[in-house]
Amino acid sequence: MLTRIVVHYGEIGTKGGNRQVFETSMRRNILAALSPIGGVRVRMVDNRFFVSLDEEGVPAAKLSLSKVFGVVWFAHVEGAPLSYPEILETSIRVLAGARKEASFRVRVRRPNKSFPMGSQEMARKLGEDIIERLGLQVNLSLPDVTLYVDIISDEALVYREHLKGPGGLPVGVSGRVLHLLSGGIDSPVAAWLMMKRGCTPVYLHFYVAPSAEPIVQSKIGELVRELSQSGEETRLILIPFSPYQLETIDLPSDYEPIVFRRFMRMVAENLASRLEFPAISTGDNLAQVASQTLQNIACIDSGSSLPTLRPLLGYDKDEIVQLARQIGTYETSILDYKDCCSIVSSHPRTRMKIADVDEAGRRHGFDELAARCISMGSMATFRDGAIQLRPLSAVLDARSERLNELGPERASG
Repeated sequence: MLTRIVVHYGEIGTKGGNRQVFETSMRRNILAALSPIGGVRVRMVDNRFFVSLDEEGVPAAKLSLSKVFGVVWFAHVEGAPLSYPEILETSIRVLAGARKEASFRVRVRRPNKSFPMGSQEMARKLGEDIIERLGLQVNLSLPDVTLYVDIISDEALVYREHLKGPGGLPVGVSGRVLHLLSGGIDSPVAAWLMMKRGCTPVYLHFYVAPSAEPIVQSKIGELVRELSQSGEETRLILIPFSPYQLETIDLPSDYEPIVFRRFMRMVAENLASRLEFPAISTGDNLAQVASQTLQNIACIDSGSSLPTLRPLLGYDKDEIVQLARQIGTYETSILDYKDCCSIVSSHPRTRMKIADVDEAGRRHGFDELAARCISMGSMATFRDGAIQLRPLSAVLDARSERLNELGPERASG
C-alpha cells in the first residue's frame, strides 16, 4: 500500500530568486538517496516535499532521509480532507497504538489561513475529543506522544513523529571542492561540514603503500564510503608519498610537517585548477597541534592561488569527536593506519618563516615534484558498492580533451 513521508527544508526557504535551483537539487538528492528502495516518487506541494512509496519501504526511507543534506525534519504522515470530523478520525487512527496510560498533547499549524478553525481552537477541541474517545491524559510540557496536525492548501497532515535531518544545503549547489582526506578523525568531519554547506567533495589522499590498490580497501576507502551520499558517485584521488619522501630526505626534521603541508597544498591546487574546482578544503583546526598555529598556516597558504577552506577552524577536539560519532566516521577513523602525517616529524616549529618554506620548495623543485607525483597518481570512483581504479593521468587527459573540444565558446560562456 502506498504511503507518504513529508520532508521539510529550512535555509533553502530564504534563497529568493535562486530558490528553485536549491529545491531542484534537493529533490534530485532525495530521489538518489531513496533509489535503492524503488518505486519512489517525490513532488513538491506548499514548499514541502512529499515522498510517495510502499509502506514496507518506510523504515529504510527514514534512515536515508536522516542523512540527506538540506532536510531539516521529516515525518510519516496520513492525509485527511479539510473537515474537522475527518481530521479527528485520522487523528484517532494515528494515536490508536498509544498506551492507555500515555500522556499526549496536540500541536496544530495552519499555513492555510482559509481553514475556519484557528490553530489553538482546533488543538483544544482535538484534545478534548481524543480524551473522550481514547482516555489519554494531557501533558503539555513532557508528553509521551505529540499529535501534529498541519493544515495545508488541500488537506490536513496528521502524524506523531518529528524526525531530524542534518539540515544545511543540498550537496552540489555550492560547487566542487578538492578535499584533503587523511586517516585521522578531523578531515572526514570537515568533509561532512563542507557537504552540509552544499559542496561536493572530491577526496585527495597521499599514501605510503607500494601501490594505490590496497588503499581503496583500507580505512580510507571505508571513510569515503561512509561519507558518500547514497546513489551518487564519489571520487578519491590517490597520490604516492614516496617521490616526495626521497626528494626531501635531507630536510631538517622540524621543517618537515610544514613543508610537507605546503607541498600537499601545491599538489591540491594543481589538481583543483586542472579540474576547475574553485577551492580546496582541509581538516585543519587552529592551534590544535603545533603545525596548525596561525604562523604555520600562513606558511602553508603562502603563494596560494585558490582559497583553502577550513570548516573546523573554530572547533575544539571534543566537539570534533562528538561530530565524528554522530556522522558515523569515528570508529573507522581510530583504526590503525600508516598515514603520511605519522611518518614526518611530530615536533615542528610552531613559528616557521614563510621565506624558509619558500626556499625549501625551491631547493627541492616542488613544482616539478608535484607534477611527477600527479603523473603517478590514481583515481578511484565509488558507486553502488563497486570501485573503479584508473590512472589519474588518463582522467586528466580525457578531461583536457573534452575542454579543448568545447573551444572558445566555452571560455566566453
